[in-house]
Amino acid sequence: MDNKYFTSESVELLRSQIKLHGQNPRTIPEENRKALKRGIKKFGMVGGIVVNKRTGYTLVSGHQRLSVMDELQKYNPDTKENDYPIRVDLIDVEEKEEKELLILLNNPSAQGEWDYDTLRELIPDIDYKDAGLTEQDLDIIGVDFNFQTDEENNIADELDTLMEPVREERQVEVAQKQAERAEKVAHMKQVKEEVKQAATKAAANMDAYLMLSFDSWDAKAEFCEKFGFDPEQKFYKGEEFGNKIETLLTE
Repeated sequence: MDNKYFTSESVELLRSQIKLHGQNPRTIPEENRKALKRGIKKFGMVGGIVVNKRTGYTLVSGHQRLSVMDELQKYNPDTKENDYPIRVDLIDVEEKEEKELLILLNNPSAQGEWDYDTLRELIPDIDYKDAGLTEQDLDIIGVDFNFQTDEENNIADELDTLMEPVREERQVEVAQKQAERAEKVAHMKQVKEEVKQAATKAAANMDAYLMLSFDSWDAKAEFCEKFGFDPEQKFYKGEEFGNKIETLLTE
């Protein structure tokens, strides 16, 4: 059933197709950007990236998240190097409505307020940094924590950055092992098929014989002498038997 309030379509675009809005009114402090990057690295790109098709795939909401993704993907907006696919919510509106949405979707006043009592109940069960909160946020909320020092936080961030190549290398190793496993499985399937064909051929060869039966030894001896076979011989190759019969018929 159609719903007039569902006006976007979830599609996949290449990053190079998306144009940043030249009048984005939102900025982000470096500390908050680090928190956002930490969250994206842990949870992935969760939430809508809104793009307006009518104005040339202009980004309407999600500038900060897309900026972090560009950094993680090592995307170069000038050369389009390391282009990558990304799922977006695609809309199709006039430029005036685009500007209105640019404000609405980024406006904290249109997104409700914190219920600090509920936040205080949630925070002991989570890693507050993964939720994008800072020590100042916790102080405002009224949560008493033994905070890490700025130096400890910086060391943790540096260690996280240093570990990034290790994680990437690990991902490459996993991909290689998956490829090797797929190759082994394919080889095993091939061997299984070859064994099956060989068994089928062997079974067919087991039936490649003809048996003659006589009521008595004398009847057998008479038949063999007539066609030039030794009555004492119990087995003859089919080809040899056929050749003797063919010779008699042509004489």
